[in-house]
Amino acid sequence: MPRPVLVDRDDDLGAVDAAVDRAVGGSGSLLVFTGPLGIGRTALLDECARRGTARGVRVLRARGTDDERGVPLGTARRLLAVAPTDLPGRAAHGDFEALHAELAAHAADGPVLLLVDDASRCDADSLRWFAFLGHRLAGLRVTIVLTALDGDGGHDGGAGPVPADLAGQAGAVRPLRPLSDGAVAVAARAGLGRDATPVVVTALAEVTGGNPLFLAEVVEEVAAGPQGCPETLAHRVRECAPARLRDRLACAVRRMPEPERRYLTAVAAAGDVTDDTMLGRLAGLDATDTAAAGSVARRMGLTGPAEHRLRHRVVGDALDVVQSSGQRRDTHLRAAELLRDFGGSSDRVALHLLAVGGPAPGWAIDALREAAGPAAGRGEPWTAIRYLRHALLAEPGEAERARVLVDLAGLERCLDAGLALRRVVQAVPLLGPVRDRAEALCRVTPLALEGAAPPVIAMLRGVAGELGRAVAGDTGDAAGRELALRLEARLHYVDKHTRAGLSAAAARLDELERRPGGLPLDTPGERELACVLVHSAAVGGHRPAARVAAVCRAVLAREPASSEHVHSTVGMLVTCLCMADAVEDLPAWLSVAAGHARTERAGVAEAVIRAELAAVLLCSGRPAEAEEEVRRSVDLVDDLADDSLLPGMVLAPVLTAVHHPSGAERVLARYGAAPSVPPGFGACLQMLRARAAVEAGDADTALEYCLDAGRRFERAGWTATPVPWRPWAVEILAGRGRWPEARALAEQEVARARRWGAPTQLGRALRMLGELSAPARAGELLTEAVTVLDTAGDRTESDRAVRAVAAHRDRAADPGTGPLPRTPRAPAEPPRGHDPAGAPAPAGHPGGDARPAPALTRSERRVATRAAQGRTNQEIAGDLAVSVRAVEKHLTGVYRKLGVSGRAALRRVWEGGSDRIA
Repeated sequence: MPRPVLVDRDDDLGAVDAAVDRAVGGSGSLLVFTGPLGIGRTALLDECARRGTARGVRVLRARGTDDERGVPLGTARRLLAVAPTDLPGRAAHGDFEALHAELAAHAADGPVLLLVDDASRCDADSLRWFAFLGHRLAGLRVTIVLTALDGDGGHDGGAGPVPADLAGQAGAVRPLRPLSDGAVAVAARAGLGRDATPVVVTALAEVTGGNPLFLAEVVEEVAAGPQGCPETLAHRVRECAPARLRDRLACAVRRMPEPERRYLTAVAAAGDVTDDTMLGRLAGLDATDTAAAGSVARRMGLTGPAEHRLRHRVVGDALDVVQSSGQRRDTHLRAAELLRDFGGSSDRVALHLLAVGGPAPGWAIDALREAAGPAAGRGEPWTAIRYLRHALLAEPGEAERARVLVDLAGLERCLDAGLALRRVVQAVPLLGPVRDRAEALCRVTPLALEGAAPPVIAMLRGVAGELGRAVAGDTGDAAGRELALRLEARLHYVDKHTRAGLSAAAARLDELERRPGGLPLDTPGERELACVLVHSAAVGGHRPAARVAAVCRAVLAREPASSEHVHSTVGMLVTCLCMADAVEDLPAWLSVAAGHARTERAGVAEAVIRAELAAVLLCSGRPAEAEEEVRRSVDLVDDLADDSLLPGMVLAPVLTAVHHPSGAERVLARYGAAPSVPPGFGACLQMLRARAAVEAGDADTALEYCLDAGRRFERAGWTATPVPWRPWAVEILAGRGRWPEARALAEQEVARARRWGAPTQLGRALRMLGELSAPARAGELLTEAVTVLDTAGDRTESDRAVRAVAAHRDRAADPGTGPLPRTPRAPAEPPRGHDPAGAPAPAGHPGGDARPAPALTRSERRVATRAAQGRTNQEIAGDLAVSVRAVEKHLTGVYRKLGVSGRAALRRVWEGGSDRIA
């Protein structure tokens, strides 16, 4: 296998072979090979030595070094193995005759091949001696081959790698050429084998420029990595920065004179900027020195053919190795300032500032903020966030820190709404004017306020009140009024979990609708307020479905589809329209919004929108598409760092209606252990647990969860709910043969659904009650259900009603027949719609399982004993020094393991002396 550095060197080796032939014939020669770093000078001499030895030629080798540069004739003596004492006194200081005689004595025994690497680093006397030999090679069987690094010269004030008189005596001064594309292909195949495809070879040629050292190191690094398709390997070639090559280049950079090193540092820092004046200022050089340093760097192969560009990214890495941390900091800071002054890109300025740790001047913080805007605009939020987070590390003053925190919140809410809320909470106390504080709070995603600490809500109320007083009566202050509306919307949002809050929202909606022009919806703030008010009126039972749907459709007609609705209250209209069975306009609107979120790489927004879209698709009777959207939403949530309740609040209700067990488990694992959740979200999580219990065949536990969800909704004053806890409870009770309880709940659901007026919910409630009623009443209820569902969008529920009517007719001939028999559905068959059409029928009862019941844990026994004794959850939590949530969790496990439905049954087990509780 050919070595990469020797490929394409036949002409150069041929020249040396010819010179050796002449030496064998009695005529000496002097050859000089030059080239940049890594061109293969040492490898060429290695091959010359091998060939000379093979021909019986005596080979003598030496290398110029910095250590011997000040030693007179140091290289020459080492080459001939002559000690200073072996020569007359003057010879050690410049009398070359003695050394010439010594060489002639060697040549008398046979041809001699002298090989000197890095001749440009030899001491001056040795170089003069080589020039001296050039005059006396006739009749001397000696071939002298010197190699020199381009750009590493100047012994006699010239620019060449060897003195002019030495170059003049050489039979040839041959520059070593970069490898041709064909030679690169040969070297690539030698190192990569079949992976050396044309795409990879092209990338290698572009990246290395045919430099053998660069090529060998990159090929070796790529070969050591994992295999991949040609495009992947080509990308790795372009991104490759071998550490060994970096260290080799760092050694070369250390040997460079200070001006050239400063010039290279400036080029690396300036990047795409090629202005000579700026580079000179950055390097601290005048125009003449800048040009000279640029010429040296180019000839050494550290910069490319075009001026002021590093040959390879690894050159920059080598410069970082050479500089101290303080030097790097000063260079980056100076480069950022000059780039800013000379019109460099904001990203380039910011990248330099990212390398500056610790305090930074004020202009640097402004530059990072300026760079964040364009980065976010081109769909790179993480880049913008990185800039702003570094601005915080630069220790800005209070006012500047507050502005950076607010900017960060606006970006981070797309990725982590909880963190964005904390940023705003930190910023508000640092901001002076109330408008600035209001604008900061408007950056908060309303859903992120779910479960927020009381001081945060108090801050929101305080700023809203202060701003309201400031803009009161000032009809010309449109901007202030808009901020006030948006803050009011957020206040109504946090109050929607209380009866008082729902009533206040309904009263405010009445007030706005009585205005001469009706409910105002022209500005974003007006639409935000309208959405939260109509949602509160809907769940609180203050508006029927038709009026709610009318307002939501009016908002939707004015609101452009974008991912931003996630960060306002406008997203609440999706829930309202799903509950109102009026989703026909939403699929297209949400699909556009999801596309925007994906383009913007807004993970939180996309997860929420895809969950919303799944809910809408369920209500539209498109379950397969809904399941796909749920899968994508769950996967997005798994990748989020968001610690707010935002994604889970939208996803949990949908997962009760879609068969996605792993998704339900992941949502419960992520949000189920939250120390405090709003009643509505807590109820949705309970329904998610109910579904899991049903699918596990644990009907009694599922019923307990459903009823607990209902209690949570009722405590919050919610009558229209995002998950139908009563239909689920009715299904389970009927499946267990508990007909009176099932009928009572079904009657309540029919009454509620009539008040609400959504066709799907009313038709389902009528069908369920009809199935539970005696034949005389069942026919009327079932017929009405079919009529109502004819106007609904859920064809599955309509088909179920039709089947129920047919079953009723079949039993009409037998007046003694009771309620319609329940037909259990398999646990894998999900209920329909965002407002699900019911619960899966229980698959069994724990009591009928032949397996031994699992034992209670120590913590469960302690909780069970106290609960059976009549203690409340709060009292048990106090006794055991745990949270109420922990007590609830243990009780759930106790009920499931003991097969009991609640505290009363648990008390009977305890009083019966069961050793499972003792």
